[in-house]
Amino acid sequence: MIKIVLIFLVFSFSLLHSQTLPDSTTETNSKELVSLDTKKEDPTTFWYMTEEDLSDLEIQSLTESNFLQRKWKRIAIPGNLYKNKEDNKRKQTVFLAKWIHITKDPSTQYSLRLGIINDRDKTYLNGHLIGHTGVWNASDPQAYDKLRIYRVPSHLIQYGKKNLLLIQIQPYFGNSGGIEQDETILGPSEKIDSRFYKDEFIKLIFLTIYATVGGYFLFLFIRRQKDRENFFFALFSFSFVIYNFLRNQLKYEFGFPFLEMKKFEYMVILLLIPFMYHFLRTLFEERYHILGKILDGLQLGFFLYFAFSKDIETFSFLLTNFIQPTWIVYVVLIFSILFKNLKKKERRAFYITIGISIVLVAAIIDSATNRNYWVFPRIMGYTFLVFNISLAIILANSFVKLNEEVEDLNKNLEKKVEERTDALNESLSQLQILKEKQDGDYFLTSLLIQPLARIENKISELEIETYVDQKKKFQFRGKDGEIGGDICIVGTVHLDSGDYTVFANGDAMGKSIQGAGGALVLGVVFQAVLSRAKSSYTKSRPPELWLKDLYVELQSVFVSFDGSMLSSVVLGMMAKDGFVYYINAEHPWSILYRDGVASFIETELSMRKLGFPKNDHYFQIKTFALEAGDTLLIGSDGRDDIELKQQDESIRLINEDETLILRFVERSEGNLKELVHEIESSGEITDDLSFLKIVYQPKNQRMSLPEAIRTEYLEIKSTSKLGNFTEAIAKLLLLMENYPHPSFHALAGKLYFQLKNWSEAAKHLKLAAKENPNREDYLYMTAKALYKNEQVGEAVIWSERLFLRNKLYQQNTKLFLHLLDRTNNIDKKEFYLEFINYEQSIG
Repeated sequence: MIKIVLIFLVFSFSLLHSQTLPDSTTETNSKELVSLDTKKEDPTTFWYMTEEDLSDLEIQSLTESNFLQRKWKRIAIPGNLYKNKEDNKRKQTVFLAKWIHITKDPSTQYSLRLGIINDRDKTYLNGHLIGHTGVWNASDPQAYDKLRIYRVPSHLIQYGKKNLLLIQIQPYFGNSGGIEQDETILGPSEKIDSRFYKDEFIKLIFLTIYATVGGYFLFLFIRRQKDRENFFFALFSFSFVIYNFLRNQLKYEFGFPFLEMKKFEYMVILLLIPFMYHFLRTLFEERYHILGKILDGLQLGFFLYFAFSKDIETFSFLLTNFIQPTWIVYVVLIFSILFKNLKKKERRAFYITIGISIVLVAAIIDSATNRNYWVFPRIMGYTFLVFNISLAIILANSFVKLNEEVEDLNKNLEKKVEERTDALNESLSQLQILKEKQDGDYFLTSLLIQPLARIENKISELEIETYVDQKKKFQFRGKDGEIGGDICIVGTVHLDSGDYTVFANGDAMGKSIQGAGGALVLGVVFQAVLSRAKSSYTKSRPPELWLKDLYVELQSVFVSFDGSMLSSVVLGMMAKDGFVYYINAEHPWSILYRDGVASFIETELSMRKLGFPKNDHYFQIKTFALEAGDTLLIGSDGRDDIELKQQDESIRLINEDETLILRFVERSEGNLKELVHEIESSGEITDDLSFLKIVYQPKNQRMSLPEAIRTEYLEIKSTSKLGNFTEAIAKLLLLMENYPHPSFHALAGKLYFQLKNWSEAAKHLKLAAKENPNREDYLYMTAKALYKNEQVGEAVIWSERLFLRNKLYQQNTKLFLHLLDRTNNIDKKEFYLEFINYEQSIG
């Protein structure tokens, strides 16, 4: 690698300086090129400069005899005329002069190569104008990077004598001017032109190579777009080619406006270092450093400024004093990436470090040249080839490595296929063993859930049907099975107030075994509570408190899992009169199908899932009275989680309409099989699906009052409204002896309540509440009568029943808390106070 670099550098400089030129003070052959550059060891080669303003007549009258009458000072050419001056008036006209010898040869056409002049010039030989560049006194720059070549008319030459070469220069920049770069030569025009075009075309050949490399890397990116390093290097190569073309003298052959070319050059140079940074960052998969993001933002800001402004002098100032210093940070980031990978002994980093170090040295030399610190040929265009060579070595190594792998694969393909097949078969066997064990676990879990998900209903007025379809299906030893988190349970509990069918439809969180674990816990606790219902204490509990006890026990078990096991559920109980007590813990809303119309019996979320911390604050028992022929449908969220059918199968559309299930129920007329068919016809069910269906079909209708009895009953109510409570109760008791009817107890309880006969009031109000369980005022009046009758313990139970159903019944809540104080039940009061405080906080 080192040898390649040395050979290349020698070749590059041999192209730049392919021949040594004699100086102009020596008589030379007319066919030779003569250097007019200053040699410090030879005082005769210096040029002269004056800042005096010479008129055309004075220019023409200059001779060897009166030349020194002007204020001339010796200077070195090429070089910046003002590099030692702190302040220079911009566009000040200066004159450069040099006496030259020209050998007489009638067949030779001479030309002058005057190097790169900043900015515009007028060139005279023996007082006569032989060439000029740029519009004099123009506000915009004209051609401060253009190399000047002028033909020397033969009739103006004084052969064998000293000829005065005079160049009038008007600089553009305030701190530089003159013949700043390149070289000054006198010689035959064909040799001058040949040397010029050879140098510029060699540069173009190198740029063609770089453009080809950039195109190759762009092609690699197009074929494999995840390799973004190829894209960034392609952008870097193209930017480098454009920048160096704009530094090439042949650009003037196309007639482009000079100002636009310089703007484009300044814009392109901003992209070079950032693109190199991003190339190395993506090549070695390094993170996008915060400094890189800041620097990229700055470069983008300067880029936009250059695009919309035309002040070249400001461009040069910003580039020199602000932009180029930021490149030092980029260089630090670049070498930090390289050193980091060199420590990993990454060969790519080694080759790139060599290449980029040489390019960096060349960039420093060229930057110093642009700042006129010295006169030196531009070498960046040549040394960049070293970097491309380093990348070529990397690509070659990668290709060779890939080729060796392919050859090895071809030689040992059959053996590798056999080894891979054996390994695959072994993995498949292990997977089969693991799957069989897993299916065994599934099968055992499903066996445990089956006896827990019993459907036992002993109330003939209720027709109950369930449907459960778990999403996860499996097969174990020839037996098909399914497992999931959905569960339906129905049982019967015998309380002092009557028989109740208790039901649950739950959906435990998680898929497969996790969901099944939650369903298993729910089933075990539920069945345990049912089995304890035979105790005297449990049998004496009213339905509201029994349902609360069931919920509290389930919640305490689920919450012990610290949030890893949650379950939505509808828990309820129903007597033969069709009155439903239930709670909904974040389960889909229950559906009532009545007279061909389906509707939700709930409209808002009131409780969170089982296992949710502090869920007791949300606890609320809801009630609903079914009518004859009503159907109550409770289902899991699988009823809504449907991937709807689409004409375009690539689009996945999940149902978001929660009312869609209502239309399915109406179309299926509440039939479970038809309902499931409707859901499956609409799309794919994406979750476990379960339904619990309860149809209320009462055997006996409520006995209606005969017309005569009804008339007498209404007269008694009218008497009570007039405040004649004693007369009304006497008539009502006589009527009840002749014709006992359950509805009379409500009026009797109210009359005794008004007469403050608390014992009789409580007796009749209890019977009225049993007959009309939906009347909350009967519950309150019963609790109040019991309290007044000093039956505080029983009053607490009746008041608590109403509190669990309606926390906002303020009269009852006040009575309930007072009763808890009377009974010194501090724990229960603190428990229920949290309910009240929570309701007030969200109220």
